[in-house]
Amino acid sequence: FTRVLDYKKGRPVDSSIHTTMIHHIRRAKHFIYIESQYFMGSSFMWSNSSDRKVKCNNLVPAEITLKICSKIAAGEKFTVYILLPMWPEGVAGSKQVQDILYWQRSTIESMFKKIHAALVHRMQQCNGESIEVSDYLNFYSLGTREAPSTSIRLGIPSSKDERILAITRRHPVYVHSKMMIVDDEVACIGSANINQRSLDGCRDSEIMTTYWHEDYLATDESIPHHDIHGYRLHIWASLAGFMDNSFRNPNDRECVKLMNSIAQRNWEIYLAEESVDMTSHLLPSPFEFMVEAGKEGELRPRRGLYKGRFPDTHGSVLGARWKILPEILTT
Repeated sequence: FTRVLDYKKGRPVDSSIHTTMIHHIRRAKHFIYIESQYFMGSSFMWSNSSDRKVKCNNLVPAEITLKICSKIAAGEKFTVYILLPMWPEGVAGSKQVQDILYWQRSTIESMFKKIHAALVHRMQQCNGESIEVSDYLNFYSLGTREAPSTSIRLGIPSSKDERILAITRRHPVYVHSKMMIVDDEVACIGSANINQRSLDGCRDSEIMTTYWHEDYLATDESIPHHDIHGYRLHIWASLAGFMDNSFRNPNDRECVKLMNSIAQRNWEIYLAEESVDMTSHLLPSPFEFMVEAGKEGELRPRRGLYKGRFPDTHGSVLGARWKILPEILTT
């Protein structure tokens, strides 16, 4: 037991969940799939230098970024899929939620910037090679809509929010799971989010189990087709609304493009004036990484969102810092 303990200020701390996740990210050969309620960390690489002192220094975002950059440099295929809620638990425009979104934006933007820089360097070395950040890293969310004819709504809307929802009939599907699948070889499932509170080792109490089979391990050429493979395919078919053979090879460009096209098509349905039943619930993240000529790029609200807000809310997609609340509570 003592082999998994760290020491902070002279006392033993169990940070085995963090250590386990880093271990498997470093061993990854083909792809990583993550579901988490929050996603923040590696504050030492955030773009805003004044934010780097924030004690949100778990290594998961940095290790994912380094893994992708190493694969880009080697000219190898590798893809990371990350599923998050459209916004964290609570009211989208509340100061607490906006604070969390600010930290998430800082984390995700720093990842995209470093990956984009690695891509630019790679393309300068290999003339004619066309590769994009989305070939390697993608964030998603979930949402649903229903047609008036199939609505099961009961009662008369009494509040402003209820009246808006009665018209748009759309709502995010909340992601509360905490899971990481690596190469269909390992599945880490438990209660730990990807934030400092869960991974610090001396803050929130968490638990995680890791599943693998010694006879079904990934090789440099392929991923194993066994229980974890079937488990992931079931998840993806549920999110997409159908099963496609390209899901069997997550690091192939065909799979990446299909997942993104499904998400984009659903996004257009989610934002449309007409409300229809959605049989597929995968959406792109409400933000996107945009690069202008000669610049390093930045995270912006996804095109189509009014004033950069989440649909039907006053909450900013990019969040906003609330300096009154100690960051230890929202990271």
